[in-house]
Amino acid sequence: MKRTIFFIGILLVTITTSSLLSSCNSCSDRRARDVSSLPGLYEGEATIILPDHVKAMLKPDANGKTLVPEGPIPCKIRITADTSKNVTLQLVDFTMPVRGITVDPAKSKVIETDTTFNLEGGGKVTVGQQTISYTHKGKIQNDNLDLDITVTVIPMIVEPKIVFKGKKK
Repeated sequence: MKRTIFFIGILLVTITTSSLLSSCNSCSDRRARDVSSLPGLYEGEATIILPDHVKAMLKPDANGKTLVPEGPIPCKIRITADTSKNVTLQLVDFTMPVRGITVDPAKSKVIETDTTFNLEGGGKVTVGQQTISYTHKGKIQNDNLDLDITVTVIPMIVEPKIVFKGKKK
């Protein structure tokens, strides 16, 4: 009898927990219902922010040029949407400072809050034979795109940040 009551109690707790978790997951998934206004070309500037210890490691070449420019870099990001309400971000018309660096298009999940679309996702940068991951978070509001990108070269040690600010054209 005690064993039966014990198993019924565990079964009730399991059913209650699973129903609460499934109802909470559906409430927390606030993906945007309509991302049709997001696709387009966003023109702006990107600024690379490096910690001081990383800047000290980057020495200028014989001509005095550094791998990472000091000021903002003009660039463009194209956003396209797919049928599952995800968007893809792709760098457009940009020449990398070093040969052999390619940036793959990045998938992003879109969450809508009031008049703001929040983007979260990640992508990959290929440098020669090495692949480096990056994550991005940003928002689109009134056709303005603000994007923060963190490139993880060595976790917690070398993680440069790139800040992009642009407007839809």
